[in-house]
Formats: sequence, C-alpha cells, structure tokens
Amino acid sequence: MTGVRLSSVLLILFPGKDGEAMITFIRKKEYDGVHSGQVAFPGGKVEPEDKDLEETALREAEEEVGIKRDEIMVIGMLTDLYVPPSNYLIRPYVAVASEAPIYIPSSEEVDLIFSVPVSDFFSIYTASNYTIPYKNGLTIEVPGYFAGGHLIWGATAMILSELLEIAKKWH
Repeated sequence: MTGVRLSSVLLILFPGKDGEAMITFIRKKEYDGVHSGQVAFPGGKVEPEDKDLEETALREAEEEVGIKRDEIMVIGMLTDLYVPPSNYLIRPYVAVASEAPIYIPSSEEVDLIFSVPVSDFFSIYTASNYTIPYKNGLTIEVPGYFAGGHLIWGATAMILSELLEIAKKWH
C-alpha cells in the first residue's frame, strides 16, 4: 500500500417520521475518476489544515452537504477500509443529528443527497449481487444494496454493512 491517501467519511443518522433512524447518502457528480457518479457517504481526502481524520469527515460533510458541525454529534467510528482502485484508506465516522438536517449539496461535487430509513435495509432492501458496467464495455458483478432508487456498492456498501451489523443488536 505505497502512497496511500488518507480520507474519511461521515455516516449521518437522524430521526425520521415516527422517530425511525434515517441514514444519508450522496451521489457524486460525474467526473473523470474511478468513483464518478457513485453513491457514497459525505467525505473526502485529508487536507493539511485538518487536525485529524474526524476533522476531515466534518469538513467534507460541511463542504459536500452543507451540514454544520454544531448540528451533529460524532458518536464513534467504524473499521478503516482500504480501497485499491483509488488507493484511499477511509476512516468512517458515525454522527447523529437531533432532527432532519437541511442539506445544501455542493454544486461541484454532489449530484444528489438522499436519505433512507435504516430499517429498510433489514426488510425491503436485502443485500444482493448486481451487475454494473465496468471498463471497456465489460460488466462485473458486485455485492450491494438497492435503496432509495440507487445502487449502493463498493466501499460504501462495505461500510454500511458494518453499521448494519452493529444496528442489528437494536433492531
């Protein structure tokens, strides 16, 4: 893992209708890169001004979805995840908001912001394998979730899977 790029993401949870836990995702804008157009959690690479990876996650969430640091509380972190195609080591942080945030998508980075009830991943949206387009007109089969009308796969699905394993204890 030479030249690994450090990054972090923020899994934002908040109470939806009837108090059920909601989780927020973004769909990245199309760009010339390996994660173009993918569903993700708000986040990104470490910048020199970031004091630590939690600071990176909070800064990136503010930049990408407009959520202010004083509107959320970081409650923990999940397992670091290495992503070979982009050479990123991602540290996922979990944060909660006391009410539904008012999101403002970054016009440069975010195509869409959407939230899904966490309980949906236990009932309607089950993990499955999906065929996606790959390089040179080829397709590959990937594990993932289909939620909110979007395919969640790759690093985002892996991070989500860990959160869901923890949430099963309370579901």
